[in-house]
Amino acid sequence: MYTYKFTDEQSEKIKQQSNLFDEFKNVDKKYSFDNSNISLERKEYTAPSAEEVEASAKESLQSYLDEGKNDILEEYTTKVNSINSLQATNKDNLNEQKAELKNTYQELKQNASEDSIKRGLARSSIIVNVLDAFDNGMLEDYANLDKEYTKKFQELEEEKSLLESQKQNALNSFDISYATKLNEKIDEINKEIEEKEKEVLEYNNKIAETEAEYKLNQQKQNQELLDYIGKYGTTALNRAKENEKYNLALSYFMSMDKDEALAELLNNDQFKTELGNYYSQLEKTLRNR
Repeated sequence: MYTYKFTDEQSEKIKQQSNLFDEFKNVDKKYSFDNSNISLERKEYTAPSAEEVEASAKESLQSYLDEGKNDILEEYTTKVNSINSLQATNKDNLNEQKAELKNTYQELKQNASEDSIKRGLARSSIIVNVLDAFDNGMLEDYANLDKEYTKKFQELEEEKSLLESQKQNALNSFDISYATKLNEKIDEINKEIEEKEKEVLEYNNKIAETEAEYKLNQQKQNQELLDYIGKYGTTALNRAKENEKYNLALSYFMSMDKDEALAELLNNDQFKTELGNYYSQLEKTLRNR
């Protein structure tokens, strides 16, 4: 299917003619009473509530809050676990040392018993006292080991208590830091809200000024038209309008070849409508070029 395409020259000519008719419309508007209303779109902005601002601030600081507290708790947990591990190791060492002592004393008692048998003292009070001494020595060593273990255990428990206190102090300090950041964030958001409200207010005020200026110019134009008609009449007003269109059309056609200009003028009835009494004058001017 064949599709007609305008040349660049034809397209430019159509564009220029369209611009001319747009200028005619502006002339019509200039010489007409304007009773239109202008209503420009205003901006709307609803500021969030204090609760919404606080919620937004908290949301923006949530990762800071979580990471900060987790770091403190993880550090505390790591140190406490280390102490618990050391206490468990100490407990295992205590049991191993007791087992070694027990084996040592059993070996000593066994050697003493065998020696007393060789010497014929198996039932004597001497060997009984020796064996009792070994038992008492083992119990005393047990007691010393327990005492040392208990001392270390208590020291480690005190370290855990100190860590718990340090953890709580760190959390309290972090809460203060978080509260400070939260207030700063709320202030920042409120400042942004104020700026937005100010921006919307200034914009809407400019819109109102533009509408008021438009209305004032409209009233001024209508009054000037009334004064002109009152002084010269409607016919004179139409003649002035057509004369202004004539000058625009003349400037447009004078840029063309004579035959081309006449052909466009005579083949477009809209020029008769627009130019009125000046149509014939324009045609005559173009013919006499």
